[in-house]
This record gives sequence, C-alpha cells and structure tokens, in this order.
Amino acid sequence: MRTSTIRGLQRSAAVLCVIGLLAACSSEGDGDTQASEPEATAEEEGASDGVLVNVCPETVVIQADWEPESEHGGIYQLLGDTYDIDTDAKSVSGPLMAGDEPTGVDVEIRIGGASVGYQTAQSLLYQDTDILLGYGRVSEYMVTQDTTPVVSVLATLEKSPYSIYWDTETYPDVTTIEDLKAEGVRILMGSEPTVWEEYLLGEGIVEESQVDKSEAPKPATFIAAGGEVAEAGFISAEPYLYEVEVPEWQKPVTAQLIHDTGYPEYFQSLVVRSDDVAAQAECLSALVPILQQAEVDYVTDPSRTNGLIAELVETYDTGWVYTVDLADWSIATQLEYELVSNGDDATLGNYDLDRVQTLIDIITEYTDYDVSGFAPEDLVTNEFIDTSIGLP
Repeated sequence: MRTSTIRGLQRSAAVLCVIGLLAACSSEGDGDTQASEPEATAEEEGASDGVLVNVCPETVVIQADWEPESEHGGIYQLLGDTYDIDTDAKSVSGPLMAGDEPTGVDVEIRIGGASVGYQTAQSLLYQDTDILLGYGRVSEYMVTQDTTPVVSVLATLEKSPYSIYWDTETYPDVTTIEDLKAEGVRILMGSEPTVWEEYLLGEGIVEESQVDKSEAPKPATFIAAGGEVAEAGFISAEPYLYEVEVPEWQKPVTAQLIHDTGYPEYFQSLVVRSDDVAAQAECLSALVPILQQAEVDYVTDPSRTNGLIAELVETYDTGWVYTVDLADWSIATQLEYELVSNGDDATLGNYDLDRVQTLIDIITEYTDYDVSGFAPEDLVTNEFIDTSIGLP
C-alpha cells in the first residue's frame, strides 16, 4: 500500500500563493527562536515536583504529521503561556501543562509536512529516538510494521476528517458519495493512492472512470469546472475555505465523510514505538490521561490554543496559511460531525477493537498487502486510557 501525507486544499498553500487566492504566503524562514515570554523550562516554572518528573523524559517530544491546525489542538493545549518557537527547527517547546498545573517536564512539538520531507511520524520515530509520540493512521502504519513497528495509545480523533465534497447548486439531488456515481461526476482524488480510495472502488461506491488521479491544482480546477467535479479533502477545512476564503467561489459545498461509507479509519492516533509500550509504560500511564484531558479542555474552550496555532503558522512562515477564524470554524465542525468525540461509551480516545479488525480486513481484501496475521491488539492499546475522561 502506498500512503499519502498531502491533504487536498490544505496541502496546496503554495498553489494558492501562485494563483493569488490567498494573500501573505511566504516560504522563507529566518531561523530565529522566538518566545512568548522570557525563556523558561519546566524546572524554572517551579514544577520540579510535578506528576511526570522522574516518570517521563525531561522533554516529551511529539511529532505532528502536518503543519499546525485545529485537528492538532489537543497537543498544543499542553503548552501554557510560556513557550519558545524555533523557526529553524519548526518546533515549539515549553513546560508541559496538565490544565493549569505544571507536570515538571517540558513538551516539544515538531511539525510535519515539507519541513521533514513529507515523511511519516512513524518513520521519524525510528530516525530520532528523542521522539516519544507521533501521529499515525492505523490503516497506513500496519503495512510497515515489519521495519518500523508502532502501537497507537490514544485516538485523538474518533473519525477521520477525509471526505468527498461537491457543489450544492450543481448537484442538488446528490446527498452521498455513491450518488455521484449515478451522475458520473469526476472526483479529484489527488495523485497519491490511499486505502480509502481502494475501498470506495472495491465496494463499488465509486467507479474507476470517476477517479481523477492527476495533479490538478486545487481550488483552481474545481472553480474552472464551475463545480461540475467533486474533490477529496477535509470536511473540517475545505468547506470553509471555499465558502469564505476563496473569493472566486464563496458558495457552500456539500460533503460526506469517508467514515460514513463504512471505512472506520482511526486518523491522527498518537503512536509510540512498539517497544516503548513496555519501556515507557510508567510514563504513558501518567501522560496519556493528561493528553486525553488536554483534548477535552481544547474542545471545551479552544480560543487560547487556536490563537497559538495561528501564531505558530505565521511565525514558521512556511507558506502554510491557517487563520484563527478557520480554526474556530474547524473545531465547531469537528464537534458537529463527531470527528472529536467519545467512542460508543463515555471515554475519549480509546479504541474499538472491532473497528481495527475491520481495517485489517479491508486492507487485506482491497490492497496488495495481507495483514490478516495481525490482531487489533498488535496495533492499538487501551492500556493507558483513563476511562473516566471524556467529553461532557
């Protein structure tokens, strides 16, 4: 299975610069380190007796899979009012907070995307052992377990934001992705194959003739077609961008989640190296509930963290464009579609093993990889989850 780390319009900031749809794009960085307050470490914050001291590494390093965005809000919620931004390393660090309480260690969050050559966090975990946690997709990392084995310890999102969207006015009778097949609508899928695409084809939800795997630029192709094509992207980003930030469009689009077609991906799970499930068990037992609560706190009141996300985007200056308004809209949309939510119980972040087995079955059936030898427990664990933590 080949994987994709580039997501639709969110992956097209450079294109947006070229076609002039968004302003203030830049790809130059100054290599400076900036701080929101005078530089401070966890120890200087008076947290030497915090709950993670002598339990976790002095700096908990988290590798994101993309640039700062609302879907990553939970990990940025770990930072308090004092943090340092390294524009050269494209990272932010500061005391790791559990709510208002210092934990006694620091956190460093590194971005993905162009700054790491679009490598997966799974790969980076094995290149740099300082990284403790990274974002991974269960359906993608299971096919590389032989060389870079990882285990998911927290599902930061309950559903994947990947969706197909189309013009509401052009196709008023289309309510699902499968309805697009009857209309013969061409779908801009992007050039990188994904498991969910193979699933949609294998299940007959879309036909091969509909799939456009070209490097068609977004949103220019959609606009030039007058909305007669459909596109793949994030339900928590593209609809806002098209309706609000792209002046050539500024109309609603309709979307359906890939998840709702029967493909139950665990997207942006926090993974660790497989050996660290045991080697870092004491740390993970203390840290994962803090991560769960940070996600709850972010969803409950995202304003401070959304401001930080927008600040990081502006300071890193990679060409990625992301505003506070988009972040605010995104988290509301994530809640609306239950992208971030409790599972079938009252707990946020735990795994449904039947869902993981479904992913194993899908990959074995619809790709060239036979992963039927895996059990769900080989790929995910609820060992460190605090079942009392969930959204109200």
